[in-house]
Amino acid sequence: MKRSIIYTNHLLYRLIMFLLDGREYWNRFKTVSNLIDRDSSVVELCCGFGDFYNYALKRKNIDYLGVDLSPEFVRYGAKRGVNIILQDVTNFNFPVSDYYVMFSSLYHFQPNPEDLIKKMLFTARKKVIIVEPIKNLLNSEYKVISRLALSLTNEGGGKNNFRFTEESLRGLMDSYFKKNIINISRTKNGKEIIYILKPKGN
Repeated sequence: MKRSIIYTNHLLYRLIMFLLDGREYWNRFKTVSNLIDRDSSVVELCCGFGDFYNYALKRKNIDYLGVDLSPEFVRYGAKRGVNIILQDVTNFNFPVSDYYVMFSSLYHFQPNPEDLIKKMLFTARKKVIIVEPIKNLLNSEYKVISRLALSLTNEGGGKNNFRFTEESLRGLMDSYFKKNIINISRTKNGKEIIYILKPKGN
């Protein structure tokens, strides 16, 4: 299935992210990296071209694996020295890792995102960290803007008109993972919520 153009061009993707989030695109990486111990292992799902690793983890001696569905992003990330593989996360064989991380991608896994989170919790040793937007252009009251946003966000699985709100994300987490929640916070611009979850048994 044809993907939106932003998922085939790393420069365009970065430009759009900068226009939407400014420096917070990078700042949230630093915020999450502060939750991760040095000399540990990290699997990042839907990692794009590995900006999280190169910007925030590289100096911490992290055993990193990134997973993404975009061949262009994977090739670009690999050229920049990121350990990244081309894989559909829904068919991914989850390895044991200290941390599982996902930025701004949980909405792709409707109607059952809890299944993906359960897999992360089952194979994480220390923490699962999910950063998810709760303020989106797709939810704009202006139809022109919401339709444009929808046309730009097909990562390969078809257009997806679902986006989390703060209430729907809280409902998901409270329904399935309330006992796993360690902390809930917001990014500085307030557009995303950071959930830190502990694996079962920890």
